[in-house]
Amino acid sequence: MRKYSVFAPVFLWFFSSAAYGQLSASRPEFKASPAVGHATFSQSGGDNSSAEFAGEGFVSGKVTKQSLVERVDLQLSDKILHSSVQNYSFPAELQPVARKCLAEGPDACYFSFKAYEKAEDAAVAARANLELSVLSLQRGLVKQALTYVNQAVKLAPEDPFAELTRGWTLFAAGKYKKARQSFSNMLYLTADFEYASSAKLGTALAYYFEGDVKNTAQTLQHIYTSDPYMISFASYMMGRLAADHKKARHQAPVFLQQALSHDANNYPAMQLLARLTAKTEKNPQAVFQAFSTLYSLDPADTYARKQTAKQMAKLPGNPADYLFYLRLDRPIVQDLPSTPSDIVKMALYADRWQRPVALTRVSVMPSGVMTARSERLGEVFQSPSYVTRVLEFNPQTKGVDVKDKYGHVEFSSRRPFTLQPDKDVKTLLVKDAAAEDLFAADLSDKELKGALTVIPGEEGMTLVNEVYAEDLIPSLLATQARGVQQPQALAALAVVFRAALKEASVQNADKPYHITDNDVYFKFKGVNLTVLPMLEAAKASLGLELSGTELGYYASCGTVTYDATANTDQRPGYVYSPVNLSKYILSSPPADLYSRPQDATRWSEVKWIYLYDAKDIQERLNARVKFGKLRALVPLKLSPTGRVLSMRFEGSKGSFEAQTPQEVNYMLGAGTMRSTFFDFVPVYKGKNVARVLVRGYDTGTGVGLCVSGAQGLARTGANYQGIIKYYFPNARILDTHTGEVH
Repeated sequence: MRKYSVFAPVFLWFFSSAAYGQLSASRPEFKASPAVGHATFSQSGGDNSSAEFAGEGFVSGKVTKQSLVERVDLQLSDKILHSSVQNYSFPAELQPVARKCLAEGPDACYFSFKAYEKAEDAAVAARANLELSVLSLQRGLVKQALTYVNQAVKLAPEDPFAELTRGWTLFAAGKYKKARQSFSNMLYLTADFEYASSAKLGTALAYYFEGDVKNTAQTLQHIYTSDPYMISFASYMMGRLAADHKKARHQAPVFLQQALSHDANNYPAMQLLARLTAKTEKNPQAVFQAFSTLYSLDPADTYARKQTAKQMAKLPGNPADYLFYLRLDRPIVQDLPSTPSDIVKMALYADRWQRPVALTRVSVMPSGVMTARSERLGEVFQSPSYVTRVLEFNPQTKGVDVKDKYGHVEFSSRRPFTLQPDKDVKTLLVKDAAAEDLFAADLSDKELKGALTVIPGEEGMTLVNEVYAEDLIPSLLATQARGVQQPQALAALAVVFRAALKEASVQNADKPYHITDNDVYFKFKGVNLTVLPMLEAAKASLGLELSGTELGYYASCGTVTYDATANTDQRPGYVYSPVNLSKYILSSPPADLYSRPQDATRWSEVKWIYLYDAKDIQERLNARVKFGKLRALVPLKLSPTGRVLSMRFEGSKGSFEAQTPQEVNYMLGAGTMRSTFFDFVPVYKGKNVARVLVRGYDTGTGVGLCVSGAQGLARTGANYQGIIKYYFPNARILDTHTGEVH
């Protein structure tokens, strides 16, 4: 039996409805003592009307009314936490409908299921009504969704998922007391951990939005101590609860920092912590740093923008010096051997949409003699090693002036020119980059291999690093695989990078650059981050070439990926439908999941939950179109497994279609959502959506190699070739040393 321990925050206990502020300081461990069990459930009368959660946990397996009032002592073990009872099969008549949902979109999906809502076969009709309920809620038809789910429960009264769906639909409609009733009723059908966990979450949120402080705090404490998949979310909600009440507000930052320590992508926790900082922190630097982080993530956040500007005015010196940018005085690597290979052109300082930012100023320091060459003039000048040259954009001439350390102009050009060290082993340090928008991109200093091309434009200059692909791979590994300790996993990822860089250079051969330093797949922060294991991984995998497959990688994975790689020996038999997607999001990861975290409290990379305020989503949408209030969120294009590839946001004044997964991610969570493999519950207040609860799986695209999964495979003894074969079973794998093709 595994014990789970965390540095638990001080738990909120509101014992007095008048005081709201009495706190109990304790540091309970998240462990496998009787956290499940010792459950007491009460009921009165002959029906379920007053059954409520009153205990500390749940027992696995189907239960009866009598068993719910008995005390049980079942320990929270791996078997419970990693067991799933989800059944993804559905009646044969409906299988073509599910395929149509993927192929033809939500409208065809809805009307196809509607044809079966009154089928003679009760099982078919029940499932059709359940699917229609999920689809109706997505379309903003809340009353219709309730009608369908009530019919589904009537036709399949023993189906716990139908009852659970009714609870969440009632919650979406703002009927919180009835939602709690439905969640409680579900426990008469099953108390399996994954069902009970979802019901407990719904109950906590219902209590919270009803304003029941004591029951909210108690239920959240239970979730925190008994559910490893919701530690960050429970911490965030406790922080939110504390922030709502003056006498407990001083505890809120503790909870929010705990939430972020378990999931750094928890944007609502980040946002609330920044706003509390503005109220309590007298140091303008701390407030500036908190809000500049939010503003860089979401330029449409007017409050963050105003706070950033307000605090910036109070700071002495250059505001960039207070941001979390890496600053280097001189090159660190200095001498790094090169491996001749395909040339990759990488644009530097790209924004969230992979567009290089127009720089107004930048400095370059070489570790060897640096030569400047112009398209028209050839060699222009040479600069000694470790001597800085400053490049400034001249808005009058639309050119770039190169200045020495005294500020004298040595060279000016309105055409592209190149800076390059005299030897391949030498490097260039690009530092002190400046742009009109300080927050448009990460303007950290970075050390480069290869040549630097400077391209003057209308608003500033663009920098493009021309470098051997092999020289780039260790740096990409250093950024994208910082937590990877297994050498074979690193080598496998190096193979993927090598193939992806080659593909990008071929596909974009006629463009000014092939990739950016902030690409979806490539994050480059400089060769200065390169460490020995990354160099060794690139060298060890040098002879393996991958082709003939869709390339990609992502950080963490569950059992249903974009390309149907299971990452486990316990394949779930998942087939997409709107209901099956929700079932999968509900499911517990299997114990043998290759991407299972070594720290049992760090499951947020695999399973995660965020609660977004609709006003923030609306602000991002209104920055694009005349949108108004959020009315509905409709997934449009889906991957074969149900990942959201595009989504329509419907508003009171207009609508907006996010056409890429990246854009969906930005509109919902300012680009912080771990992936677009999720389901959601829109929480309505009248006609408008007030909040959106997003429940997701995986971190990344779900395409290609799962980095944490590669780690798990390496721990089982798999070498990097075996890892590649696992994640790219249909690829052509050429060993250039032996000439063998696999």
